[in-house]
Amino acid sequence: MFFYDIANLLSILVVVLVSFRMGFIPLWLSFFLGILAFTPFFLNYVLFSPSYMPDQWQYFHITQSIRSLNLEFYDSRPVEISSWMLALIPMPYIETIQSLGFFNRLMVTILIIWLYKSRNLRGWPLLFMIFYPSLLLYSSLALRDTLVLVFMVLSVVYFIENKRMLAILFSIPLLFIKYQNFFLILVFFAAHLYFSRDSLIYRFRHLFLIIIIASLAPFLMTIIEILDIARLNMFVEDGGYRGSYKNMQTIEDFIIIALQSAPYFLMKPLPWEADSPLQLLQSFENIFIFIFLIYMLIKTSRLDRQIALKWLVYLIAAFSIYGLVVFNFGTAVRYKFPFIVIVIIGMAYELYLKHGKLILNRSSQ
Repeated sequence: MFFYDIANLLSILVVVLVSFRMGFIPLWLSFFLGILAFTPFFLNYVLFSPSYMPDQWQYFHITQSIRSLNLEFYDSRPVEISSWMLALIPMPYIETIQSLGFFNRLMVTILIIWLYKSRNLRGWPLLFMIFYPSLLLYSSLALRDTLVLVFMVLSVVYFIENKRMLAILFSIPLLFIKYQNFFLILVFFAAHLYFSRDSLIYRFRHLFLIIIIASLAPFLMTIIEILDIARLNMFVEDGGYRGSYKNMQTIEDFIIIALQSAPYFLMKPLPWEADSPLQLLQSFENIFIFIFLIYMLIKTSRLDRQIALKWLVYLIAAFSIYGLVVFNFGTAVRYKFPFIVIVIIGMAYELYLKHGKLILNRSSQ
């Protein structure tokens, strides 16, 4: 079975080599993309058992059955639709659970090449995209998270470029594979229109905000009830006792818990809360991410406060919503990494488009 995945690995290496020979990426970038293409070999059955993230088996079996034309209906529509998308990726073999890891590595590799060649991603944001541990981990496993990330990045990049129809088009798959992220991308669309000076809505932004609040106000308690049910289910699923759960009963409860949830979602687990080597590594990653985000926001605000404020508000909003319903440390890491990526890429790219500045790039200092 190992030899089947060698063919998958070679497919990625060919993409990297062709990109280098065509002048799309420099030698140093092709070297690291080539080295990191091996990552799926060193996770399942090496760093941990596949049972550590058992969802992988669903994606593996369903994708394999689709490739075998064993077309059946499955219990989870998001898993089934994600598996269909994975099955359509032009990679040769799905013979082991590592195989889908190579499918995901191919997607991330092409995404990085595209961002470098077509969207001028450079400097520390580029290095972050290449070496971000959570991205490296989840893009090398048999999960849907890489699909979610790709659609989120494309939606954000095209919306920043004012290619609104393309942005909406690439956001629609999220509705079917991770609907929470679809609605949070809509929050980004609204935030971008509100904070962007070149937006028609910017001149009437206060009226725009009032209209949104007035439109949501009649449904706010219903939204809170839905979130509270999801929150309770996640609490119980993660081992909590139903009787000890505290409901969100008022708008005040919702606001207080949401604001407390944002830093929780970003920083948990802290080093002293880790109960495994992987969680300890994730805790140090969280500290680094926090420092890097603060540094990027400070550097961005010196060039354009509106851009920095927009991304800060969006990050707090997204993490507040997710932090409300996520209690498990591992789940928090898995759910938050796409948002970390789009904030860093989006902030860097928006500064480049509007000011011609490559943030945190040596040549632009």
